Amino acid sequence: MKTLSVVLLLLMSAVASKATTLSGTVRDSEGAVIPKAHVVIHWDASGSNYLGDNLGIKEDITVSTDSEGKFSLELPQGFYDVFVTATAFTPRCEKLRLKDKPKTFDVKLKLSPVASKELD
Repeated sequence: MKTLSVVLLLLMSAVASKATTLSGTVRDSEGAVIPKAHVVIHWDASGSNYLGDNLGIKEDITVSTDSEGKFSLELPQGFYDVFVTATAFTPRCEKLRLKDKPKTFDVKLKLSPVASKELD
């Protein structure tokens, strides 16, 4: 039983060592921060057939930006679709590859043409 615990601990350490930080700031086109923007992280498993470091996660993760428009989370290495949205803004989606170093993903959202016409 003790051997199984040691093996599990070593396995968890190996997976944890393959994690990295994804952080960033969400701003509008004028540079003002957007609090409570939503950042959705979706793992793209297609690279797993070719890359040994596309560990990823099976479930989507959603985080919200803080009062300064910032977000940060730990993720396993891999390819991800990062979808950023906020009320009255046009969403933005980008594919990112996370490797062994922290990655900063700063986003500028544009006011949605539909929302801006309704605000007039």
